[in-house]
Amino acid sequence: MNTKRVGQILRESREEKKLSVKDVAKETNIAAKYIIALETEDYSQFPAETFALGFLKNYASYLKLDSAMLLNLYRGEQIEESQAPLEELTRPTSSPLSLDKNKLISVISIALLFVSVYIIYLSFEDSGSGSDDVSTEITPNVDVNSSEIPQGINFVSQSVPENASIPFILTEDRGVSFSVNNQQCKIFIKGVSQGKANLGFNIFPEKNVYFFQAAEGEETILSYRIEELSSLRRDIRIVTQAVTEKSAKVLVTLKEEREGVALKSPVGDVPIQVTLFFSKPSYVEFVIDGQMGERGLVSAGEVKHLEARDRLEIKVGDGGAVEMVQNGKERVVLGKPGKLVKKIFIRKANPYDSTQSIIGELGE
Repeated sequence: MNTKRVGQILRESREEKKLSVKDVAKETNIAAKYIIALETEDYSQFPAETFALGFLKNYASYLKLDSAMLLNLYRGEQIEESQAPLEELTRPTSSPLSLDKNKLISVISIALLFVSVYIIYLSFEDSGSGSDDVSTEITPNVDVNSSEIPQGINFVSQSVPENASIPFILTEDRGVSFSVNNQQCKIFIKGVSQGKANLGFNIFPEKNVYFFQAAEGEETILSYRIEELSSLRRDIRIVTQAVTEKSAKVLVTLKEEREGVALKSPVGDVPIQVTLFFSKPSYVEFVIDGQMGERGLVSAGEVKHLEARDRLEIKVGDGGAVEMVQNGKERVVLGKPGKLVKKIFIRKANPYDSTQSIIGELGE
């Protein structure tokens, strides 16, 4: 079993290749301070987690390491560290008498809180066991609630390519946003009960959330055949790999597409379609119909297919690093090298045919 951490793997690989931090910075265009931050696992140096993930992926690729493995290892380390406070809290101390007065009061208060919660739990268990007519078994994969997304959850964007399964780490304040046939979907966790994660799934721009429960090792299929998910364009397979007290790790795979979904668009109702080709790494932000899509660093060689109904906003950090095809038009370079480029495409009425609409660029 590999017990090495992300930073150690990166540093040892660099040293084996007899490369200095300065050499790596020059070859990858990653600032030396970020290389050191990755090797020392000082992720506070990055302005956001998307930057840390992007730089980690590029650094791993440069060292010819398995970037997917390192990303999974990073996420695993993050979820383990999120449990550290609880472990520290429950670890017995070697010398209780050494606690000062304030610490002793805090420990007693926490102990009383645990006792109170346990008593309440027993009272509910006793009240439920007194009835023979009521089943206490919870059926998995059922809609247990219908409401809006809770406040305080920060959603990070991840992509799910075809023929691949991607792991998502969900915590109480961190969900994941991803695209399914150009539909922006969100998945998050809303607590854990009896070893099962209460998961929520939303399809933008709908406000309602489909809730379901999943235990460790359990498979759930989110399908357009489910009434609450009838607008979904294809099935999604969710395998719950791990469940802790406040988090879950799920494996997401895109399954079969919905038959005839493209035929529902009326004549003339052409979506905004943009394909971006990246020749160099560049920071990007995509806003699709008012919903934040992907945001972060895109590697050289990647291709992004974007689709929106009424408005598509594209921001690229290096215009010279990206070529664009918009609704079948000629392939063009997005902008000047090293310059920030922002493009906004909108749907507007066709002045010559009121029954149809056309795609235009804001400012034209």
